[in-house]
Amino acid sequence: MNDLIVQIEGNVGVITLDRPKALNALSHTMLDGIRDALIAWADNDDVHCVLIEGAGERAFCAGGDIQAIYENGPKDPDGSLEFWRDEYKLNAMIANYKKPYIALMHGFAMGGGVGVSAHGSHRIVTDGSIISMPEVGIGFLPDVGGTWLLHNAPKGVGAYYGISGARMGPDDAIFLGFADAYVPNGKFATIKPRLVAGENIDAILADISETPNEGDARWHQNDIARWFDADNFDEVLANIEADGSEFAQGALKLLRRQCPLSVKSTFHALREVQNYTSVEQSLQLEFRFCAWSLRGKNFYEGIRAAVIDKDRNPKWEPAKLGEVTDKMVEDMFAPLGGKELVF
Repeated sequence: MNDLIVQIEGNVGVITLDRPKALNALSHTMLDGIRDALIAWADNDDVHCVLIEGAGERAFCAGGDIQAIYENGPKDPDGSLEFWRDEYKLNAMIANYKKPYIALMHGFAMGGGVGVSAHGSHRIVTDGSIISMPEVGIGFLPDVGGTWLLHNAPKGVGAYYGISGARMGPDDAIFLGFADAYVPNGKFATIKPRLVAGENIDAILADISETPNEGDARWHQNDIARWFDADNFDEVLANIEADGSEFAQGALKLLRRQCPLSVKSTFHALREVQNYTSVEQSLQLEFRFCAWSLRGKNFYEGIRAAVIDKDRNPKWEPAKLGEVTDKMVEDMFAPLGGKELVF
């Protein structure tokens, strides 16, 4: 299959995202190929575990193919929605997979790349790993089960990283629950051949994993928790503005460039997810936002500014946080009738 290599090596089912020039961005056919492989291997006794990796040095997977969504979404929103329907079902399949699902998260693992890695049983980062959920910056919200992962992070920290789109290094990813282990670059390449040779992943990690240098998330967790100890995002922003530290001022810059409707929608979604008991519920909530985003303007405008024209100057609607009403947020999560995501 183009852009995806699926093979069995030893007793390991190996999935290689093979689109390095596009930072291994996920197309619909790639999602289908991953799903088909996981189904085939689930009851195959010759496959003891699954390994997913990305080709090239720069990225595991930098997200979904949003340029295709930009081109097709306005003229066929229902058709484009099927990309997410299949993607989210795959995310849930990975989260519930009965065999070890091992993700080698080198380089960029962003957005959709998080969806095919961070729900696995063994998520491994290395030097230069950059994990992020940057969706709010393109008029979207942290999806692919991102709201579930973020709400399980330490208090306030998940909300900050989800809304700001701030990048996580190796320690940050482990601290937030997006990764399990750090393996230095010099040993990272030994994981796959040792698995193929028949070694157990837990034994391998016990041998070569190390403690990474402390990241911003762990260092600033108390400040972030204090900022987000609020009933609404306006209060969060006021808390950050009152903090004169350099870290707070950097946080403000990140938050102010995000899409206002997405900011408040994400804050709302993370509150909702606190009452959930499964990743599937989170995916269903995110799916509603997807559906309504495809019929709006912000998502397309965010993609235009970031990927198409690259002017980094999106024109959001509404333009300011203070103009986003509760009704606007509620409408982004309105029921979809017969189009709801069903597992």
